[in-house]
Amino acid sequence: MPGANDSMRMSAAGYAALRFNEGVVMRYYNDAPANGNCTWGIGTLAHLGPCTQEELTRTVLPEQVNAVLQSRVRDAERRVKAIVTERQLTQAQFDAAVSFAYNSSNVNTRQTLSPANDGNMRGVVSQMMSNIMITPRRPDGSALGPAQRSQGLVNRRMRESAPFRQPAQ
Repeated sequence: MPGANDSMRMSAAGYAALRFNEGVVMRYYNDAPANGNCTWGIGTLAHLGPCTQEELTRTVLPEQVNAVLQSRVRDAERRVKAIVTERQLTQAQFDAAVSFAYNSSNVNTRQTLSPANDGNMRGVVSQMMSNIMITPRRPDGSALGPAQRSQGLVNRRMRESAPFRQPAQ
């Protein structure tokens, strides 16, 4: 049985918003000021825990960044389509849901987007806004203390949840 969003694809505006949300860094970097995770390109996780000194000197090519971005967006689109099967999303909602899925685990994505099937967009907003914590990491990737509120994630979740705050068309 086809899902309500099976024909949807992330729009050009959605790609632009995702690039803004993730940032574009043409090298390896730590995704948090202190003890973050080693990341590169457009929010691509290299591994949990900070980058090594050697990793911090690596650059990446635009072709690498774009190939991984397209692959990860396709995966995020598939996850959104598999979760939100009962309710047609607007293009803006679909783009925001894909951005959220790109940046979240499968479990968080399912929990966050499932209320959309019942038209409970306030539930989607509430779940998105509860995903604003980051966990500082040791070099081996293990947790270094409790999760902390990230203002960057708060700002991102405000942008991602905005289409779900709009009245139904």
